Amino acid sequence: MNIEIKRVGNSAGMQAFLAVPYKVYGEKAVPPSAASFMTSARFSPLFNPGLEHIRFANFVAIKEGQPVGRITASIDSLNPRPEEGFFGSFECVDSPEVAGSLLDAAAGWLKKQNKTVMVGPATLNTNQQVGILIEGFDKEMQNELPYNPPYYQNLLEEAGLVKIQDLECFSWKLPETIPHAFEKKGRLENVVIRPVNPGLRDARLIQEIYNKAFSEMWGFIPMSLGDVQGLMMGAGQHIPRSLFLIIEVDRKPAAMFLSIPYKKPKKDGTGGKVRLAVAGIVPEFRKKGLHRQGLGVFYKICRRLGYTEGEASQVAESNDTVKRVIIKPIFGGDVTKIYRVYRRDLT
Repeated sequence: MNIEIKRVGNSAGMQAFLAVPYKVYGEKAVPPSAASFMTSARFSPLFNPGLEHIRFANFVAIKEGQPVGRITASIDSLNPRPEEGFFGSFECVDSPEVAGSLLDAAAGWLKKQNKTVMVGPATLNTNQQVGILIEGFDKEMQNELPYNPPYYQNLLEEAGLVKIQDLECFSWKLPETIPHAFEKKGRLENVVIRPVNPGLRDARLIQEIYNKAFSEMWGFIPMSLGDVQGLMMGAGQHIPRSLFLIIEVDRKPAAMFLSIPYKKPKKDGTGGKVRLAVAGIVPEFRKKGLHRQGLGVFYKICRRLGYTEGEASQVAESNDTVKRVIIKPIFGGDVTKIYRVYRRDLT
């Protein structure tokens, strides 16, 4: 098989890069997460402020004049694991040779940047699109979450990549009455739970909460102020303000909850679906019942807006505390989707 791997360096190369999903899925079946606009926006500083601290190289595989695969190699200067680089934007026809050539191209670029480990898929870092879907192909596609053919798992594993982490999604249904878990004693006093306001003040609060709450989680990379402002700008365009919550205790930033709708409610005000995408509590406010208070408000908002079903998404399998304290007693333990992240040593 005559395969040519080209680094994207001009508009024609980028058009070939963007065209790959149409070859993989068909003209009318490209998932939202791989659509041309969403993909190209990730590589534009106008839409992705994270590029201030990220460097990347895009590669496209060409066979018989047609694009048949693509990959991104990237490094993030904020990554607390300096040995680590990423591969992402991975789309490929069902060919181990094409997949292997793409992964080798990404690994080669990362080695030139003095990286010794390649992790992915993660586009462009672990704060953005992460993992390949390995279970749950019958579930709804979502704009922010990856979707891929089942054979991607075989392509990556045949290329010698090794699993590093699974990310699990859990389903939930809104009960008719408030769950008993929310009625437990031990509620904190002087708690304010409110929608995030646009502007610099709340951007700084979200940055502080995120970087404190997630610093010990798998794959953590701190968010810059620009990252947060980009998140808030994107959320403001398609997410109700009441689904992006900030929690303060005694006027101190304590927690945040970001939920993203992915199915509109029916006319009767039920059946809407929402994904609890980001939920974090600053360490000093953990084990004090704050998660129950925050999720209690979240449930009431969902009921009012008609979002009666949904999921808590991409919880790291290693995050036993969250699964034990929040997921199982409050959401239930039904895993509906699993995403997998791999690594390759580059030494």
